[in-house]
Amino acid sequence: MAEESACSVDDTVKRSLDDVNTVLTYAKLDAAELHPHIQTIFFSKSLENDAVKLLELDTDVLCALEAGERVVLRGDKDDTAVLCTKNKTFDLKEAELSNSMLLLENLSYGPDLPDEGPQEIHHLQASKKNNVKSLQVSAVLHKYFELRIIKPRLQKLKHLLDENQYSGQECEEDPQHQGKKYTMDDFLNRVQASEQDITDGLKKLRAFEFKGFWRVLDFDHLSTVLSHVIQLSEEGDWINTGIPLAECIEVLQELFPREVIQHVVSCYAVLQENNESEIYRINEDKVCQFYAEVCLRNAGKFNLQEFLQVWEQSVPLGMKINLSQVEGVALIDRESKPETISFFSVEDLPEEVSERFDYLFDTKKKWTLQEISPYVSDLTTDKLDVGALLTKYARASVQNGVKVFSSRKAAS
Repeated sequence: MAEESACSVDDTVKRSLDDVNTVLTYAKLDAAELHPHIQTIFFSKSLENDAVKLLELDTDVLCALEAGERVVLRGDKDDTAVLCTKNKTFDLKEAELSNSMLLLENLSYGPDLPDEGPQEIHHLQASKKNNVKSLQVSAVLHKYFELRIIKPRLQKLKHLLDENQYSGQECEEDPQHQGKKYTMDDFLNRVQASEQDITDGLKKLRAFEFKGFWRVLDFDHLSTVLSHVIQLSEEGDWINTGIPLAECIEVLQELFPREVIQHVVSCYAVLQENNESEIYRINEDKVCQFYAEVCLRNAGKFNLQEFLQVWEQSVPLGMKINLSQVEGVALIDRESKPETISFFSVEDLPEEVSERFDYLFDTKKKWTLQEISPYVSDLTTDKLDVGALLTKYARASVQNGVKVFSSRKAAS
C-alpha cells in the first residue's frame, strides 16, 4: 500500500462518534453487532492514480522475490513486455478490474483489528473514548497487470546469432565479413526469456562462446570441421571406440580453433561417463541427420528413392540411415509421383502457435499425426500436449483409412 500518514487528513472532514452513530441510524444497523474499531475513509484532494501500478503475482514470482532473486522485464522497445524470473517467462498484460480498488495506508482488517469484545458505540462515547481512525484514499485503481506463464520467445535469439555466424578465422579478420557479436548480457537485455530459457535456447541452436561472444557456426564451415572430425575418426577407428578429445584437438588445431573443434565434437558426440580422458561416443542419428541436411539444403525437391541412395553413400561406413533421423528437418510428400523429400526445418518456423499452424497448413494441406508431431512438439506445455494442440488448432478427418489434420480455417 502507498505510504501516506493518516494524520494528514484535514480536521474539517474528520467524522466524530456522533457522525458515525448518525450513519448507523440511517443504515438501520445495530452498533452492538459491530466491531468497535471504527475507520472512516476520505479521498485525498490529489489522487495519485497513475503513480501506482498493481501486479498480480504468480506463486513462482512471489517465491523468487521472497528469496531475493531478480525479477526483470525484458525485450526491445517495440516488443510486448514479458516478466522473467531466473527460470520462468511470463506474459505481462494489463487487465481491467470489475470494481474500483481504493489504495490507502494503515487500513486494519481481519486479524489486524484490535482484539476487543463487542461493545456498543455509545458505551465508547460514554467513556469519552474516541476510537475513530481517519484514513485517506491516495489512489483509485481500475486496472492491474496479470501474469501468464508462456513459452520463451527465442526467435530473436536466433536472429541475433545469425547476424554474424562464425565462418572461419580468415573471415574474422576480414572487415567485410564482420557483423555485430553478442554477449550473454546482450541477450539478457534483448531476448524475451528467462536466463535459464536463454541458456537452453543457446544449446538448442548449437551456439558456443568464443572469445567472450556467443556464436553459431556457418553451415558450410560446420560441414568442413565435422568432415575433418569424421575422417580422423574413421582413420583412428574412433567411430567404434570413441573420440579422444585432446588428441582430436591436437591434430586439428592448426586448421581450426580448439573451441570450435570441441564444440563440433560435443554437438555430434556424447561425453562418456566415468572417464578422465574425455572420450566422446559419436551419436549416429545426429551424424546421419547432418549428412541428410547436406544433401537436401540446396536440392529443392529430391526424388525420395534417389535421395536415400545418395544419403546412404554419404554417411560414414558402418552407419545406418533411417527416415526417422530426418524428422523435423525434412518433409516427405507421399502423394506426389514419384515420392519426394525436401528440406524443411522446424528451426525456421514461426514460434507463435497460431502462426506456426497457419504456416504448416499453407505448406501442406493435410498432415498425419506422425508427420506433424515433430513440427509442433516444441510448442507443448505441461498442460497442453500435441493432441490438445491439434484439437485446438486443426481439424481431424479420415483419408484412405488414415487420420489426417487440416486447417480449421479451410472451407468445409
